[in-house]
Amino acid sequence: MISFKNLKTEKLIGLALSLALCAGSAVSFAQSGLGQSEQPVAAPATTEQAPQPSNTSNLGVPSGATMHAPIKAGGVMALDLPDSSAQAISLDITKGRFSDYSVGRVIVSATGMDFKNGTLQSLKTDITDGLFENVPVQKLGINVPGFSFDTMQLLNTHTFVLTQPVNGKVSLTLTEEGINRFLGNPKTIQKIEKSITKQTGGLKLITFANPNFTLMGGGKIKITVNSTVAQGLAVPLQMLGSLGIRNGQLEVTNLTMSSSGNNVQLPVDLAATMQSKINELIDFKRLGKNSLVIYADTMKQTGKSLMLNGHATVTRLKFG
Repeated sequence: MISFKNLKTEKLIGLALSLALCAGSAVSFAQSGLGQSEQPVAAPATTEQAPQPSNTSNLGVPSGATMHAPIKAGGVMALDLPDSSAQAISLDITKGRFSDYSVGRVIVSATGMDFKNGTLQSLKTDITDGLFENVPVQKLGINVPGFSFDTMQLLNTHTFVLTQPVNGKVSLTLTEEGINRFLGNPKTIQKIEKSITKQTGGLKLITFANPNFTLMGGGKIKITVNSTVAQGLAVPLQMLGSLGIRNGQLEVTNLTMSSSGNNVQLPVDLAATMQSKINELIDFKRLGKNSLVIYADTMKQTGKSLMLNGHATVTRLKFG
């Protein structure tokens, strides 16, 4: 099963929104002249003697104090957020790298943001070339309808806490090349080997190298891998199976294994263990520790790509 439960996408979305607010504020500040005092205009020359200064001005400011023209404030300041609103907020990030994930590009667009009333009309996120917990995702799109949130929670905890869960539409594209990058990652191979070692009583009887995943069409898949058994013998393996959706999950099923070359005894239920571990590593039912739950509804293969459409239940979005 494909699971993004540790991908923290909701944190990425919230972070992007936060950056968008700051970027929008900076533009407003620049246009309005916030933080820039107006230059005082020189008084015309006169022959009359200026009056002697008193200890205080008419405004009660001590003499000698520096006087500045009023500052024109505009845009959105952090302290003004509870009383602010925006018709549209958007942000476009390219080659973004974060603590445990990266994106080639992410575009976040929010409409009808009202901080005073704690409402948002819509939220759209489009991610391309994402890498989440070593899982390459070519495209990920999330469209969330309007929702209400707690403004003070947003300011104090950097979290959109929704007053009630909302359902959004999700589209996801995985490629054969991306799946091979994931399976060939040393961390993925290590996790698969560790899972098999548990089934053999702690004995590491087999290791893997150079796995190759192929989309055969019609929901069929093929996985080949070079394995080495404890005796040091090389055993090429081939696995055939199916790929489909069950209970909102993209799941590998009916995986069977055959070997060629040396006539050696392989661990019992090796194919079943491989299938179970692969499904665990690519399970995307839960994303962001229960704050964004994704379900796949349909799957379509086009060439060497898998396109999934589904829905998500959103309860909170965190940034910072």
